Amino acid sequence: MNADIYTLYESDFYRILDFKCRCKDCQTSKPEYSDTFSISFVRKGNFLFNVFRHSLDSYNGCVLVTKPGYERTVTHIHKVPDECTILDFKNDFYDTLIQLYGSTKFFIDNDLHSTLVRTDSDTEFLHSLILQLVKSSSPGKLQIDNLIIEVIDKVLNSVTEYKPDSKIHARLKKHHLATIEMAKKYIVENFTNDISLMEIAEYCHVSPFHFSRIFKAFTSYSPYRFLLSTRLKNAEILMRSTKMPVTVIAFSSGFNSLEYFISAFRQKYKCSPLKYRSAQL
Repeated sequence: MNADIYTLYESDFYRILDFKCRCKDCQTSKPEYSDTFSISFVRKGNFLFNVFRHSLDSYNGCVLVTKPGYERTVTHIHKVPDECTILDFKNDFYDTLIQLYGSTKFFIDNDLHSTLVRTDSDTEFLHSLILQLVKSSSPGKLQIDNLIIEVIDKVLNSVTEYKPDSKIHARLKKHHLATIEMAKKYIVENFTNDISLMEIAEYCHVSPFHFSRIFKAFTSYSPYRFLLSTRLKNAEILMRSTKMPVTVIAFSSGFNSLEYFISAFRQKYKCSPLKYRSAQL
């Protein structure tokens, strides 16, 4: 496949790769062989990832999980070139994953050479934060490693039997994949600000009413719930990785009321922020 692949970051047990497809005329690629375990976040485009008896409809909001040792082809079905962030794991670490997650569906089922997992707002935020850190001038190794481990745990424990989402049909993807890609990027980059529905919709060049329906169809979240969950995930990470006061964490995560932050945090994590922090010690 004609693509630009750059190593953004390399650790002891994984690499973070930036993948940008450059195919302009090909429909289906020649067979390629995967020799590593990988987790790939689809950032842009739409393609079918064909492996064994499965054809996985991949687009923004999907994570592609691939075992080593199998062939695959890729069929391009969207005019926008595919872009992915690939977490590529070294083989000795893959052996460790088998020991830890060998009882999960993905590793038990030998017919699952690859599978697709739908992201939630937490996974999306982890992906965005990892990219932000590796592109910074001085990324913290331990912090990035911990986020990668969290991604692995969330993804592998979310594997279910793959079924295409009938609500997200070809016409919707053709006209609004770019809308969703832009909206998520805008929310994740501006979640600390007091952003409005009109602001996001105008950024994506659609009406507010139409945008809300499209966003929920693709993500299963209303724009506000996605924003709220992103803010809470940022606060949760700060609660367990820093000694910042709860008030500072609340306001730096985009909340304008400490009382509302505590209530929302308790609803999602089933305990107060201070109790959550003490449990991490």
